[in-house]
Order: sequence, then C-alpha cells, then structure tokens
Amino acid sequence: MSDYHVSKLAKLACLSLSALAVAACATPSQNYATTLTPEGKLFGDYLAGTYARYLSDAPAQSKYFGQAFAQKPTDLRLGRRAVVAAISAGDFDKAETIASQMTATGEKEALAETVLGAKALRAQDYTKALSYFEQPTADLTMSIMMKIMAGWAHHGLDDNNAAREVFKSLPGGSYFDRFGLLQLARLETTLGNYAAAREALALIEAQRADAVDLEFRLTRAEIDALDGKAQDALKSLQDYSDDNGTFETGPVPALIAALEAGEAPFAALSPKDHVARALTEVAYGFFAANRSYDNTELFLYMALSQDPNYDKGQLWLADILAAFDRDADALAYYDGIPTRSPYFVQAQMAKGYSFLRDDRDDEALATFKRLNDVAPSVITRDALGRIYLSKENYDAALPIYEALVASLSDHELAQDPSSLYLRGVCYERLDMWEKAVADFQRVLSYKPDDADTLNYLGYTWVDRGENLTEAFTMIRRAVALEPSSGAIVDSLGWAHYKLGQYAEAKEQLELAVTLSPSSATIIDHLGDVYYKLGRKTEARYQWERALEFDPTDKEIETINQKLQGGLGAVQAAP
Repeated sequence: MSDYHVSKLAKLACLSLSALAVAACATPSQNYATTLTPEGKLFGDYLAGTYARYLSDAPAQSKYFGQAFAQKPTDLRLGRRAVVAAISAGDFDKAETIASQMTATGEKEALAETVLGAKALRAQDYTKALSYFEQPTADLTMSIMMKIMAGWAHHGLDDNNAAREVFKSLPGGSYFDRFGLLQLARLETTLGNYAAAREALALIEAQRADAVDLEFRLTRAEIDALDGKAQDALKSLQDYSDDNGTFETGPVPALIAALEAGEAPFAALSPKDHVARALTEVAYGFFAANRSYDNTELFLYMALSQDPNYDKGQLWLADILAAFDRDADALAYYDGIPTRSPYFVQAQMAKGYSFLRDDRDDEALATFKRLNDVAPSVITRDALGRIYLSKENYDAALPIYEALVASLSDHELAQDPSSLYLRGVCYERLDMWEKAVADFQRVLSYKPDDADTLNYLGYTWVDRGENLTEAFTMIRRAVALEPSSGAIVDSLGWAHYKLGQYAEAKEQLELAVTLSPSSATIIDHLGDVYYKLGRKTEARYQWERALEFDPTDKEIETINQKLQGGLGAVQAAP
C-alpha cells in the first residue's frame, strides 16, 4: 500500500471513527458498520493489523491483514503483509491461500513464490517447487531462502550437479559463502562422497570456521562416523566440548554418548529435512546475529513448515517469541520438545526463566524441580539452587550447592568456582560464618581477581567489624576491578560508614546510588549516612524510597524501625 493511500485512508479512518462515535450515541439497534465506506473499512483493518503487530498479537494481525487483502487483492505489498502475518500466527494454510491469490494476479512477489515453492517441496513435487524458487527477484533475503531450498529440491530430483552449483553460489556475502560450502559438505555426505565432503569443510576452515563452528564440528563428526572413523568423530567432538567448558547437555554430549555406545546416531534426511535444518541455522547464525528479528522469525517458521518436529528450530523460535513477549506461543514450543531430545534441558530451562520474567515464581520453581528430577546435571541443579537463592530460601539452596561442590573435581571448581561461591553465600546467610569464609577464600585461591567474592567477603567482614584492614583492601580491589558496579561501590561506602568516616561514606554511597538507582540496600545505606550527618529529613526520604524497591523482609523490618525512631531504634532493638 503506497504512502499516498495510507495518508488518504488515514483521513478516511478519522472520519469513520467520528461516524462510529456518533453511531454509539444513536439508537442501540442502529448498525454503525454501515457508516463505513469501503476505503474506511480497508484502512480500519489495515490499522488494526498494524496495531496488532505492535502488540505482538499474531492471530489478530493475521486476521486484520487478511481481511484488508481480501478487500484489495491486487495490492501485492498488502498481500505480503498478510502472508507474513499468517506465517507468524503459524497458519500456513492461510499463508498458502493468500500466496496463491497473489500469483493469480499475474505478478510475481518473492515471498508468495517462496511459500508456494515450500508447499510443493514439502509434497516432494520438486519440479513444481523449482518453478517457484527459480523466479528472479531483487529481494536478497528471499533470494537466500529460495536458493537454499532450490539446492535441496535439485537433490530431490537427483540433479546433484545443479545442487552443487546452487550451494557454491549462494547470494548474501561471506557468511553465505561459508554456509553454502557447509550445505555442499552435507550434500556430499548424503551421497556418500566423504572425500568431497571433507574438501568442502577444508575450504570453510581456510576462510574462517567459527561462523558455522558447531554445525561445522557436527558435520565433520557425521562424515567421520559414516566413513567408519568413529574414533576420529569422538575425538573431534570431545575436543570441541573440552575447549568450550565441557557440554553437559545438547547435541555434542548426546552424540558422544551414542558413538561411545556403538550406535548410529545419524539418520538419513529428506530434502525437506535438510531445508528445515539449513533455514534454522541461517535464522540464528546470520539474521539473529545481525538483530534482524523479523527475518529470524520468518526463517524459523519456514523451517518448521518443512519439519514441524525439528527440535532445534522449535527451541530457537520459542526463544524469539519469548523475547517479544509472546509467552504463550513460546511455552507451547518449549513443551513440544520431547524428553529424549538433546534440546530438552535447554527448552525447559528457558521455560522456567520465562516464568520468572513474568513473576510466576511458583511455576518457575516447579519447572526447575521437575527438570532436575528428570534430567539432573550441574546445570539443572545450579538453576534450581539459584531459584531458591532468589526467594531467599537458603535452607533449601544449601544442600543443592553442597552436593554440587561435592560432585565437582578441584580442576572443575578452579575452572568455574561459582558453586563454591554460592555455597558460601548460603553459609553466610545461615550464620555458618567460618564455613562461608573458607568457601570465599577458596574461591579467591582459584581466582584472586573475582570481584564479587572480594566484595562479598570484604563487605561482610566490615559489617561484622572484623579484619577491617584486609576487608578495606579487598573492597578497594573489587572497586578497581568493577568501578561501575553500584553494589561494590556501596561496599566501600559502607566500610567507611562502619569506621565512622561519614563524609567519605556519603561520597561513595551517593555514587553507588547513581550507579544502581533501584537498589533498596544502597538507598537504605545512604539514608543511614545522612542520618549520621544530621540530615534527618533526607535520611527519612531515602528510607521511604528504599521501601519502594523490593527490599528483603529483614530490610523492611529494619527500615520501618528507623522510620519510627531513627537509627537508635535499630541499635536498641533486641
């Protein structure tokens, strides 16, 4: 729809809305819809679809853009919006119907051609699919999708030389040069041409493998395994896992376990299966990496139109939907990933965190509990422990972190001492101070510049009035490491406060509040120092403000005491 038409229809819509207002004051039996002109109705649907898109309401967006296109089926730009909206709502039948109506005009529109080609590919009508995919287009994004699908359609017709030529000449630049080589390697692997597949991977390595690194490693392992070199495949996967912190879940450990058990984990794939995997990788490897989220979503939906059960595509689509507040749709995809999938743990973790973002803490806790029961690992236990910590349930969190620390070797703890640090937090919160100090000091023996641990131990020593010289040294070191952390600058201010250095404390605490303006703890501390400086009205204001920023139960109790009787009320409390 042209800008001129949008502007014109906007004026008509305003008139139509005025008519609606008048109609609302008329007799109840009057049908206000009769007051709308055809152009007003068209723009009303267009405007409603646009607003539904703003609200991330995919079904409504599809409904209204579909209605708008039905009123003006010659407008291909409007048709494209209707197709995109239908795909976003997961309604491929509707998307295909609208695409057919668009082609009936005799004009060519790239997305409509792609949707119809995808339908033919899914039905294994590869000749018909190519008749759509080989249409010329200036739309680079759709050209990329069409070429990928065309390559695998050629394979479906056993015209593998044509497939090779397509994969060697994908449009889009250097990423797609490498990605095309990866598709070529997969084609040769499918054909049993393992030497040719390795040559394609060598060309990727020569250019830069990291752009498709995980898929590159998985493809190499598949080539080796199918070529009777299972031990080479195992070594490649294990090296990759070791280099990346050792994977506990996902495709890498799943393949390692299968190969170690002597299983054949690589199933034969049809052209549509290859397309689903290829479009999924492009969605995240290129479009999401470049923050082109509309195209990310489109590619993922088109991938799942070919293989609705492709778990990696389901996971990544759910992540995109969750990021744009389409939580109900996201949860359906997370729950659609079966327990046996290598992506099950990641999906359920993401589901739990989506509950947390929506303040559905009980459902988040239940999700992490179930996950840890079904697929226990360091990742799931740590996630469950962190939920308990966020709820200040240290009694429940402590045994989780005690078991975690016990399950990890000294080397593993040196690599990532976060479990040890969090166990120390639990000990400190539960008044097991000597055990807490031992854990914090052990963390620092592994990572002397861990700012969080330096800050936590230094702050707590100051708060307890112990080891003040060493505590000051630790906190200053933490501030030097993380000068923009409000929590760490607060510790330095609080250390000055505990030593009666109120002017220095005020300077640091005011800076800390600037860095973390919604921290109840820091605002409360600033109120305390103002009180000590005789600025009692300002102190009261800060304490009242602190109550607005989700303080802990203990902080609420203490702040209310100070509001009633000043600092003396807290110091005199039993």
